[in-house]
Amino acid sequence: MPGGRSLTRALHTRSGIRYLALLILLVSLAAVLVLQMSNGSPVRSGTEPAGERYQEPPLAGTDAPVPDGALLVATDGADDNPGTADAPLRTLGAAIDRAEPGATIVLRDGVYRESVGMVRKRLTIRAYPGERVWFRGSTPVDDWTGNGQYWEHTGWVPDFCRDCFVPEIIDPEHPLAGRPDMVFVNGAPLRQVSGRDEVEPGTFFVDTDDPAVVIGDDPTGKLVEVATHDHLLQFDGPGAAGSTILGIGVAQYASRQDYGARSAMVVVNAPDVTVDSAAFVSSASTGLAVFQPGAIVTGTRLGDNGLVGLLANRADGLVMTGNTVTGNNLRRFTLSGEAIGAAGTKITRTARPHIARNTFTGNLATGWWCDLGCTDATVVHNVSADNLRHGLYYEVSSRALIASNALEGNGGAGLKISSSDDIGVYHNTFAGNELSTGIYNDPRSPESDPYSAGLGLTWVTENVRLVNNYITQRVDDRPIIDAVDGKDDPAGNPPFVSEADGNAYLWSSSDEPGHLLTLVMGDGERSDFTSLAELRETTGFERSGSEHELAASLLSPFVDPGNGDFSLRADAPGRRAGVPIPHDVAAELGIAGGDTPVIGVLPRP
Repeated sequence: MPGGRSLTRALHTRSGIRYLALLILLVSLAAVLVLQMSNGSPVRSGTEPAGERYQEPPLAGTDAPVPDGALLVATDGADDNPGTADAPLRTLGAAIDRAEPGATIVLRDGVYRESVGMVRKRLTIRAYPGERVWFRGSTPVDDWTGNGQYWEHTGWVPDFCRDCFVPEIIDPEHPLAGRPDMVFVNGAPLRQVSGRDEVEPGTFFVDTDDPAVVIGDDPTGKLVEVATHDHLLQFDGPGAAGSTILGIGVAQYASRQDYGARSAMVVVNAPDVTVDSAAFVSSASTGLAVFQPGAIVTGTRLGDNGLVGLLANRADGLVMTGNTVTGNNLRRFTLSGEAIGAAGTKITRTARPHIARNTFTGNLATGWWCDLGCTDATVVHNVSADNLRHGLYYEVSSRALIASNALEGNGGAGLKISSSDDIGVYHNTFAGNELSTGIYNDPRSPESDPYSAGLGLTWVTENVRLVNNYITQRVDDRPIIDAVDGKDDPAGNPPFVSEADGNAYLWSSSDEPGHLLTLVMGDGERSDFTSLAELRETTGFERSGSEHELAASLLSPFVDPGNGDFSLRADAPGRRAGVPIPHDVAAELGIAGGDTPVIGVLPRP
């Protein structure tokens, strides 16, 4: 627009009069548009590519070079192109159709919105070096009509199964948890409600009777995405064995809870699949599911999923290393009852899972959970903190090494063991959990699970070894260690704990002190102990263990717990209480057998 003096001169010419008339017309139209926007006329949300960067979660990506002969895909490509660097394809689906077994598909920077279904050949699907690649199961929607209370997009709703869930997994306080519908505004999820009259900022409603998507946030100038796909892909069958996902993000797919083919954004139903430096976030149910042996999941973010970040079943030899598992069970599925499945990571019927150097934090459930016939698990050098329920949970399973894990601030037990035998608990740090360790038998029998019965599992807790652990806890209603035998007839059941030594207990209580710990000594009989001296005299345990009053904060003995360093300060009480540990455990933890190291978590090898 001209400056003020130039504008005055222009208005005294014929062209200036036409300019003024045009200016008045534009201002009038703008005023009418604003008025209509507030009175029920259409508004548009922004869908320009720049808007698709809102609130993008962390994504590791990859710097690995592109191999010769790779098929290239780009958001400005075309599916009739040859898939070269100069003429890339447009979609992953076209690249999969074109690829020979063993091929590599490389995606350039951008957001891709598609569902490709079954993949039955070995492929590597990866990001271009240094570029950010996201698959989203949502569609931008930009036609909205507002009435002053809410905005709606009418005449359409996504085509989903809205009852594909186990009814028992629904918390009555969150009755819509099992419905897959999702809406995001600038990347942030809205919460689903049951009717138009409940819609307010931060919420949405899907009307399937009079088709409409209704939101409580003003969409003007914002990126509004509505989930329209329920999964990205499934590696399926022996032909897809050895496939790899590298450096890509997957988000906003409306995965179903029913544990079927579309129960996760990506399903691994082929052996020996690797998922590296990826992200699985913001699904309606499960982020990543693994249903075959030999999978490796490493350097990957599994966060903010509706039910669980990683689900695995019959995934023998599963390796999880260096992953971040956070904020899962966002839809608030139930945390009680036999159908419970919410967790950061939930593994069932799996032999030899190796879980190392992961972070499980802020999940609205248990952080890591192995259930229903897990065997020979190795769980080492992890951090599980600030989860709503337990940090680590080993249930109706057998044989595990749980060592050098930092378990802090969990709303249930730092470690829960239930109906599981032969469990070595070495060099863990427990800090400020509601309960440090819970050891239980539940009423169930392995005959209820043919897999466990076939392995000869007993589902009876025994031979738990508690050695060189460091524990800080306030003891009021709950002791540091709790134990209950819930079998219908516990007579003849063995003691839960076979060894306890070298542990340091730092505890404080209210004006009416509680007891230090409870153990089940056999035949279901519980015994409470108010001090280590009493425990030593009665059981012979903790000859080298130490007990201290917690005079400062629960985190005061540790070097830098705010940044995940739970190693002990030089002046931490009880730090040298430890005893030598078995050679195989020492080898797993990277220390010399026979050493008596500082107790609690050890440096990662």
